[in-house]
Amino acid sequence: MLEIRSLTSGILKDVSLGIEKGTCLAITGTSGSGKTTLLNAIAGYTSYSGDVYLADKNINTQPVWLRSCRYLNQRLYLFPFMTVTQNLWLAQYGAKQKRSKEKERIILEQMGIAHLATRYPHQISGGEQQRVALARALISQPKLLLLDEPFSSLDWETRYQLWDLIGSLKSKEMTMIMVTHEPREIRVLADKSVLLSKGHVITENSIR
Repeated sequence: MLEIRSLTSGILKDVSLGIEKGTCLAITGTSGSGKTTLLNAIAGYTSYSGDVYLADKNINTQPVWLRSCRYLNQRLYLFPFMTVTQNLWLAQYGAKQKRSKEKERIILEQMGIAHLATRYPHQISGGEQQRVALARALISQPKLLLLDEPFSSLDWETRYQLWDLIGSLKSKEMTMIMVTHEPREIRVLADKSVLLSKGHVITENSIR
């Protein structure tokens, strides 16, 4: 599903990885090991050498907004003067897709936030904002979801709820790469883990 060949960018040196469709890969390592750089390269936010294949297609030359992957981290980047629904519409527009109010309704119901559709980001809680950000990432139906510790600042009850939502995506054949320091998150969500150190893959472990 996702194949990374000899990717080099910043601290990353000749990284090669393969991830099967519908699975979750956890990326671990100390600060500065290259975890976020790897996600940025896959998403197209930073330049790199090497090749990235998504669904057997080389995406090296694709601009960020046309790559079939979405990136979610602690900085939600919700547009403050747009409602929840308008944030979802903008994501569809950015992906060059026709707006679908039905898709918006369905994704908000799946995230348990349909009642927040007309509210603005400052009117909802941090956990609700994360659900909106996740809904926005999924509305364009990407093939790959990139998660860079998006839930680390949330309370444990909210984290568990969001882990359940993320876990349900695997049953829908969503492929995910997750940067995390949290062992419980790895046990709940990941199928395989990779340890990065100084830009190199040190170990790969199957979890299930």
